[in-house]
Amino acid sequence: MFKRFKVQIADEFPTAKVKKVAGYYDLPPAKRSEILESKTPAVSLLTALEDDGIIGEERGVDDLCEAFEFCSLKRLARIAKESFLELKKPGSDLPDGGVMNTKISREELKKILQNELRRQQCIEVAMFLGLSESHLESIDSHKKPGEKLFEILFDGQLIGDSNVGVLVVALRNRGVNRVATLIASAGPGQRVCHEESILSASAGSSLASQPSVELSRCICRGEKFDELKLDNGKLVSVECQHCKNVWIAGADPAEDEITLRYNGDSFFYRTPLQMALDLSKISHETVTDASCLKRGDHIVMNRKGMYDHHAILVADVEQNKMHVVHWTTNFLAVVAAVASGNKKVSIEKEKIDFPGEVRRVKYPIEDAPDLVVARAHMLYRKREEYGYSFTENNCETLATHCKIGKGYSIQAEALKQSKGMLARGFRYITGSK
Repeated sequence: MFKRFKVQIADEFPTAKVKKVAGYYDLPPAKRSEILESKTPAVSLLTALEDDGIIGEERGVDDLCEAFEFCSLKRLARIAKESFLELKKPGSDLPDGGVMNTKISREELKKILQNELRRQQCIEVAMFLGLSESHLESIDSHKKPGEKLFEILFDGQLIGDSNVGVLVVALRNRGVNRVATLIASAGPGQRVCHEESILSASAGSSLASQPSVELSRCICRGEKFDELKLDNGKLVSVECQHCKNVWIAGADPAEDEITLRYNGDSFFYRTPLQMALDLSKISHETVTDASCLKRGDHIVMNRKGMYDHHAILVADVEQNKMHVVHWTTNFLAVVAAVASGNKKVSIEKEKIDFPGEVRRVKYPIEDAPDLVVARAHMLYRKREEYGYSFTENNCETLATHCKIGKGYSIQAEALKQSKGMLARGFRYITGSK
């Protein structure tokens, strides 16, 4: 259990902060250098503290939380405390619901993941299991993503031999049914390369014949959710506060779908849209007729030829009035606030005049208008919790978060792509076709 805690904390514990905490504990210079030069400094530091009896499964993490607080790492202290308490809960290794046991060996499982899963499938499964962004990046950049997924899940002890069924559930939820059946059907002595014979032998009792799995908490074991509602109180979806997985209300899931039971209603999981987002296919279209705009649209307004301002329409346009949620349009106020260190620039919900021309951002895939609008309302309700940033939390990231579930500054993202993307990135920035 404590190994798993160290892996979880390491994701939020960059090297600069490791250096601070190592200094707090006054570790010997040689030990400190060894920790900082290791491949995983955070895990190495936590292991050293565990070896010294400062923290541990029985000892707890109170001392570590005090160190975080002393080093002004209050958020990390809170995460450490919550993660440790969560992992100490009985049965925290398994999600609630119909998780089956399998008898596959680790060697066979590694072969299946390495040989049968495509890169995108590995990423989707990892996201379903609530892995961190750093884990997703390492899977995506690895030459053998299936092997890396196995390494993170099993060598990192996020999944053990006794609950391989959790992985099977994740595979089936992402539609990788053939691989899920291979894992569920394989046992000691079976040759996993004989795929068709395994499928045939298990056809009558495979997971496809199992009823849908209903969970009482998120697949990542998170139990706290943000409710995304419309102004009329309609609950559109819930979002896990831990892994940010989105569970959608009001649909009839497939028989083998994973569902979440929340406040007496069923919600189904779907892959976050940003995983399939192709920046090259994002475009702008000019709109000069206000009646053509619809609730849920991401619109861009040019401010006096100086800069673009982004907003989300939360209602259809009436009498040339646009009802939007956005960061404040007062650019000088934003500059003054950020320059003074006051990042509490407000998110506003207001009606503004249609300026005669706007650009509508067109996505290759996007969420339903109800979910887009519900996200905008939630950001407005929780506006006191958000700090403005020119590069990371601005009017554009607010709009893209509402549309696809993640706040992108797409101009910057486009420039990070290959050289072949530069022209398309420039086209997005300028709004030209």
